[in-house]
Amino acid sequence: MDPLELAEIGKTGLKVSRLGVGGVAIGRTATAEESDETLKRCVELGVRYFDTAPLYGGGVSEKRYGEVLSS
Repeated sequence: MDPLELAEIGKTGLKVSRLGVGGVAIGRTATAEESDETLKRCVELGVRYFDTAPLYGGGVSEKRYGEVLSS
């Protein structure tokens, strides 16, 4: 199995990579530069599933994901 192969989530029609990236460090311990570089590289490699939550740095994780993924 290719971890970057896209798989459908249930019957939603939504396809994401089998491999995902968690956002705890993105919102807590990683610098903005480290976060940006990591997320950009993940996208380049084909990752299409990203996990985040409001508890990850009080919203910092979502902000960093948004900045990188919207560009």
